[in-house]
Amino acid sequence: MHRLLKTLSGMLFIIVALIAIALGYLKTNSNIRNRVFASLCNSLANPNDTKMMNLRCDEILDKSRINGNVLEIGAGTGINLHCLHNNTNIKSWIAIEPNPYMKHYIDGYISKLNIKFQTKVLHISATKMVDIQSDSIDTVIMTHVLCSIPDPLPREVLLEAHRVLKPGGKFYIMEHTIADRHVKPNMNTFQLLIGPLWKIIGDGCEFKPIANYLDDMKHVYKSVTYQKFQAPIKLVIARDHIKGVLIK
Repeated sequence: MHRLLKTLSGMLFIIVALIAIALGYLKTNSNIRNRVFASLCNSLANPNDTKMMNLRCDEILDKSRINGNVLEIGAGTGINLHCLHNNTNIKSWIAIEPNPYMKHYIDGYISKLNIKFQTKVLHISATKMVDIQSDSIDTVIMTHVLCSIPDPLPREVLLEAHRVLKPGGKFYIMEHTIADRHVKPNMNTFQLLIGPLWKIIGDGCEFKPIANYLDDMKHVYKSVTYQKFQAPIKLVIARDHIKGVLIK
């Protein structure tokens, strides 16, 4: 029995050591981290996930909302194209996506969904969208992006979105957020504890108080409204979400 416990302890130590080495490698090698994250996103953003796709397509990106020249900040794998591909109100779709390994998946969706409107993918930072003219975009969309943008840059992204929007243009957002410490103190604590590991695996993703960023924009946009909710996803730790609309 003693020998068995000693063997199991040794195996556990080796496993933990290998995991630590792998995480350390991901943390220091941005190229590998981007590649792994792109693959992970493609696995998690499943177009066959009916509940989550209904949320994306029927609530956040409903056809009656999205029109004209559309800018998507942090397009990721292009999963939102499943909601946009048959929207005849869209003239063009510009995707901002700094991770070069996402483009393979985006191009795949563009081809598979037979996208008719003009598309363009830009590998630039959303904090300085120099390739996009001011007052040129009708609709901005962003889903699950701000969590990966280090502070204080989320404010810069929201300001840039305001700059490129036409007067009266709308910005639709959906993000996962840190749990309210007064409502869900245990989840909030767990999110903070697992945060450093989550940040490595999620390519910079953190549990953030997204509502604070939106509140900070109330003096910039004509209107800022949002609602917190529980997303229909299996990953319990990331169910706390927020959705909102910002109008220029």
